[in-house]
Amino acid sequence: MNTRDFEQEIRIHIEARYPILWLVSFEERRVEKIMENLSESMKFTYWSWSVSRGLYGGEKKKRELMGREKILSTIEEKITKSEEANNLFLLKDIANYFNSHEFLRKFRDLPTTIDESHALNTICILSPTLSEIPPELEEDIVVLELSLPDYDEIAEMVSKTYGHLIPEKWHASTRAILYKSLQGLSMDNIKRVIRKAISLNNGSLNEDCISYIQDEKQQIIKKQKILDYYPHKETIEHIGGLSEIKKWFIEREHVFRLSRDKIETLGLDVPKGLLLIGVPGSGKSLCCKALAGIWNLPLLRMDVGRVFGSTVGESEKNIRRCIQLAEAVSPCILWIDEIDKAFGGIGGYQGDSGTQLRVFGTFITWLQEKQHPVFVISTANEPKNLPPELWRKGRYDEVFFVDLPSAEEREEIFRIHLERKVQNTNRLDLRELAQNSQGYTGAEIEQAVKDAVVSTFNKLHEGEDSKAVDARIDGLLSLEVSQDSLLNSIRHITPLSVLKKEEIEELRVWSHQRARPASKSLFLQRAEMLSDAEKRNIAIHEAGHCVMMKLHFGKAPAFVSVDNYKNYSAYIPLDEAIRTTFTKRDLEKEIGVILGGMVAEDEIIGADSKTVGASHDLIQATGIARKMVVEYGFGEIMRNKSLVVLQEFALTSGSEVLDDIQRILDGAKEKTGEVISRNKTVVHALVDRLATDVLMNEDSINRFFREHPIT
Repeated sequence: MNTRDFEQEIRIHIEARYPILWLVSFEERRVEKIMENLSESMKFTYWSWSVSRGLYGGEKKKRELMGREKILSTIEEKITKSEEANNLFLLKDIANYFNSHEFLRKFRDLPTTIDESHALNTICILSPTLSEIPPELEEDIVVLELSLPDYDEIAEMVSKTYGHLIPEKWHASTRAILYKSLQGLSMDNIKRVIRKAISLNNGSLNEDCISYIQDEKQQIIKKQKILDYYPHKETIEHIGGLSEIKKWFIEREHVFRLSRDKIETLGLDVPKGLLLIGVPGSGKSLCCKALAGIWNLPLLRMDVGRVFGSTVGESEKNIRRCIQLAEAVSPCILWIDEIDKAFGGIGGYQGDSGTQLRVFGTFITWLQEKQHPVFVISTANEPKNLPPELWRKGRYDEVFFVDLPSAEEREEIFRIHLERKVQNTNRLDLRELAQNSQGYTGAEIEQAVKDAVVSTFNKLHEGEDSKAVDARIDGLLSLEVSQDSLLNSIRHITPLSVLKKEEIEELRVWSHQRARPASKSLFLQRAEMLSDAEKRNIAIHEAGHCVMMKLHFGKAPAFVSVDNYKNYSAYIPLDEAIRTTFTKRDLEKEIGVILGGMVAEDEIIGADSKTVGASHDLIQATGIARKMVVEYGFGEIMRNKSLVVLQEFALTSGSEVLDDIQRILDGAKEKTGEVISRNKTVVHALVDRLATDVLMNEDSINRFFREHPIT
């Protein structure tokens, strides 16, 4: 609890005559200040004791050296000495003495002495951690824990103490970043790091002080040895392609920069996390590192190998320590690399006595309920092994699929890595390099560039003695890698898409149906092969689906693309699929959504120009209508028959069953036609937007419908 609540709780328990309060905090000076202020406001006599400095306090503020043998007798004497004086005692270093039976017995007598006194007397035990409370004292002790300074306390202290050193030109968002960066530090450390920043900046504060704060937080991570701290090296310019995920990062950065009050006022939510799935080496880890640079937050990496220990209870303790440490240095980014290796296959045989399941339960509960600004970004190469609980909305804001890079993205990746190797890209044909690296991941392209640089360096040694080579190397400022060297390096690498062709293709197909694409370029590349008429026909079909889905279920697909590469274009996440509804009305609505594309084509371009997607939709809608009649008993003609009779009848004659199925389809098609006709203006506007943008995600679709409401 924060300072205000902590002080209020102490006050309430004192007035309620609770004899012993156990205060948990490693900030002794902060707690002492709270207790002194509280004693003064409540007109109490304040006493403080430690084994090294003895007893301090009273009206004369004197200090008297005394050990543990005498302190309990002194407390009892001061309680019984005056019936009018109220006393508040703060005892440090005393928790370790409870293992002495004689000392514990004397301490147990104090609550009785306090109850017999008419004055208010409370003993507060202060310790950095909550050690085991002796069973003899459990009935008399109340535990109160003081949290690290929150945003409001930090803002108040910094403004009051160092406000005159903050530049007036600083925007409110910059101040908010400073205050958020200081969260996770104790009040003493906050003052130290600000003084350090002032000293390094010649007596003033500037935006560079945030980096000094990150260095201070790095020390906290190093002391714990369970999480790795990654310094900021990568930025958004180091990511080749992946336009959609970069756009997502930039949009959420503005939310992170807002103050807490402004976030609550505007009704915004602080981003919770991302799950990145995709081909190994495609840039998932790079995105995690770059995000820390974009948002200017510390990046912590959880090594799952350190989480799972060999002794009983160690793994559960380690995951709790990871969570506590991440929250202590928040706001921060917690990167869990290859989460499928840690939690893959959960739900099957628990050969480790359920340890993996318990660790997973702790993790996902925190992921859902966490209050601290810890942004969790997880990566996975085998998402099929992940349990369904991880995919549920609310634990991650979004699930992105990082595919193999397109030609344009490969060209950009080559440029980034060549410039890192101090190469002049203007003299190289990047388009040729991209065309010769079809199916290569970003990691494989990086390796090709590294191999070409090494090959170029080795050529310096050919046909010359070592002294001449050394002299030549000393005179070089950089190496000039040739086009041929790069092409040869590319040809010497067998990409993963060839080595594991079947597995990679299966992963791509599986992920395309379950995650939002991290890049728009593949869809643009495929759409370029379509004529304007073909684009418009596909857009009409998808617009029909979107309008009906929004009207009936208030939802939008995760994305819609004008693309004939797959047999689907609109994608609904499996955990939100409308196919999970089983009421008759909802199933009729679902059929209406499925037929929306076909009806939109009939209404706008005529039956002769239907796309192939219309036939797929009709097959799917017919399957649902058949289940409604034969399996659920939702038909009209045979509604009074048992399901057993219906199923047997469908296998023999089935003519009446077919009539029922056709009636359901005709009714849904008629209602869908009325909606499409009534909202033809909206459909045309959405078609124009789809044909232009090629790919629209859920946010942009919802934004469109806010601008063009459906009637």
